[in-house]
Amino acid sequence: MPLLMCDLDDTLVERPPLFRAWAESFLAERGADPELVDWIVELDHGGHRPRGDEFLPKLAARVGYEVDLDQFLLDYNRQFGGSYRLTPEAHSALDRARAAGWSFAVVTNGPTEMQSHKLASSGIGDLADAVCISQEVGVSKPDPLIFQTAAQRAGESLRGAWMIGDNLDADIAGGAGVGARTVWVKRDYDPLVYDSDAEPDHVVSDFPDAVRLVLAASAAGG
Repeated sequence: MPLLMCDLDDTLVERPPLFRAWAESFLAERGADPELVDWIVELDHGGHRPRGDEFLPKLAARVGYEVDLDQFLLDYNRQFGGSYRLTPEAHSALDRARAAGWSFAVVTNGPTEMQSHKLASSGIGDLADAVCISQEVGVSKPDPLIFQTAAQRAGESLRGAWMIGDNLDADIAGGAGVGARTVWVKRDYDPLVYDSDAEPDHVVSDFPDAVRLVLAASAAGG
């Protein structure tokens, strides 16, 4: 069967509304100024700000939040990670891919505990034939090993595989580097500036469209 590899954050699940909801709840629980939510969202930098080294110290100083890092990460993982859900449209897209004979692998960068909790809360982990989380594998995208491990765990070859993701450097350059065709889910809220000169095979604005494109290309022999 052909292999469909997918990123998690801002590919399978859109992160911004979930993070904003977490920030609003965080402020409300502490009686802090609700207008700080925009500042917290900016501080988060789309999830790319290190939680322990930068995000928590700055958040604590601004809000007056006193808690050790381990406790913060436990609470954050439980509340934010536990909010992840697949939209009906994204779930249907994966169902169509599975019905068309595709194997499905999640390939995501991040801490094992947090990413695993997101996958369990959203139900994505139950749908996937393989899951590769960078901390657990020992390398991050775009390293070829994480994609090779995904194929091995799914029992599939990378020949004819596709990679869908929102990060040009990690997902698109990484997928192309192992011979997969790629679809860039280009989000209009993406805060990153990319170094890669990778060129995706296709560009779309959401995950269901990416899957429809992959299935159509496969049916046409492309």
